[in-house]
Amino acid sequence: MSPRRNPAAPARREPARRVLRPHESLADAEAGLVLDQLDMPGNEAARTLPEGLVCHRLRAPDSRLEEVGGGLRCRELVLDGSAVARIADGVRIDYRLSARACQRLKALPADLRAGIVDLRDCLALESLSPGLSPAFLDLEGCTALARLPDDLTLRGGRLNLRDCALIDALPSRGCVAQLDIAGCGRIDHIPEDFRVTSWIDVAGSGLAALPDHLAGVGLRWRGVPVDDRIAFRPHELGVAEILGERNAERRRVMLERFGFEAFMAAAEAVELDADHDPGGPRQLLRVELDGDEPLVCVSVGCPSTGRRYFLRVPPTMTTCHQAVAWTAGFDDPADYAPLVET
Repeated sequence: MSPRRNPAAPARREPARRVLRPHESLADAEAGLVLDQLDMPGNEAARTLPEGLVCHRLRAPDSRLEEVGGGLRCRELVLDGSAVARIADGVRIDYRLSARACQRLKALPADLRAGIVDLRDCLALESLSPGLSPAFLDLEGCTALARLPDDLTLRGGRLNLRDCALIDALPSRGCVAQLDIAGCGRIDHIPEDFRVTSWIDVAGSGLAALPDHLAGVGLRWRGVPVDDRIAFRPHELGVAEILGERNAERRRVMLERFGFEAFMAAAEAVELDADHDPGGPRQLLRVELDGDEPLVCVSVGCPSTGRRYFLRVPPTMTTCHQAVAWTAGFDDPADYAPLVET
């Protein structure tokens, strides 16, 4: 027996959904439009949004939008790869803002309360607006960003600053589960009132050790879990330990931290080839690694400075010339014939 329906109850209405097609335009949309979802294709000509637009989810990836304003209210705003340069004050985003690779984006609204803010690879972004309080903040690759707001409030999720080379300081206080400062060479300390509960990626950062208040927090090196010796004291590693490491990714980090030249010498690498160029003698060396491709490096000299370098190359290399040509971007060694190699 089916349940009886109350005749006084309002009929269920499917939420409105609007998908713009090539022949349609937002310019014809009325003010105060209320939608469940609005999808803007890349060929939509609109540069701005209608006044007073309310939308549960607005998707405008790769669109021509230049400014998001007009008092927009939405739960989720996706602008990845669009032409947007400004998200104006007064725009309300409750849950998620994704603006990856918006390479013109320079301004965000003040007091942005979205829990997830993804601004990865926004190359023109030089500052963040005050009042930002996300749980997850992704700024990876924002190479023009020089500092974080003094009042930045983080709500226990993740702060990703990978390769933000200009940033020299973390917020004075806050708490995140995950912190990524790989490639942030100017960040050399973590404030005492800034807490991390799960892990920190420290590859290429200015940290020389973890502070006492973060003792026991996990360490990563560009995504690979490591210990404090690998991260901060690679001189304590041994060749046998590196060769005996069964995890290939971790072993690669250990090799990088130990140094290819020192490892090749200590591991008694096999010489595959040797010759001379304007920088001096060259060697192609190989070490077998259990469970991974062999480590092959070419040793070269700089004719200007006299310094020597070890460069890792694919294990298919058989001659010094082939290996050096590969490092210069040539698949066919015959095409590589510099007058002077520098």
